[in-house]
Amino acid sequence: MSIYRKHAQFLADIRLSDADMRRLYIMDSTTISLFKNILRGVGRNPKEGKKKGGIKAQTTIKASENVPCLIRYSEAVRHDHMFLNEVHNLATGSIITFDKGYVDYVQYEAFTKNCIWYVTRFKDNALYKARKEYDIPDEADSGVLKDEEIILYYGDN
Repeated sequence: MSIYRKHAQFLADIRLSDADMRRLYIMDSTTISLFKNILRGVGRNPKEGKKKGGIKAQTTIKASENVPCLIRYSEAVRHDHMFLNEVHNLATGSIITFDKGYVDYVQYEAFTKNCIWYVTRFKDNALYKARKEYDIPDEADSGVLKDEEIILYYGDN
């Protein structure tokens, strides 16, 4: 049984079509602490907070298959956005979704040039201009505040 079918009764009525589900990829990471008590010297010494030791598992899942299609392990302190450039071979028209820890405007531009759609949240300091605003259907989830096509600004733009 798919995860979606198991939990569908708890989800909103709006669902992607089967064709869109075949194009959708979901990316996230988790940090796994290793041998905390044994290897106290492992990891970096931040100015504030605790030492970070362990590994980070970066995973990309093809939504229609419910299994990872790409898994990478790195040091726990590696920033999530560094993983975006390792996502290769997405077909034109693919949709990839990830959280704002993956902010990488250069990779966003590469996705755009390759006609790969991405869905994420912006950081508070993101610079952009609305190109076109779309109407939000009355039946849309109340958490949807705006639906816009935008132009991102970064670097020397």
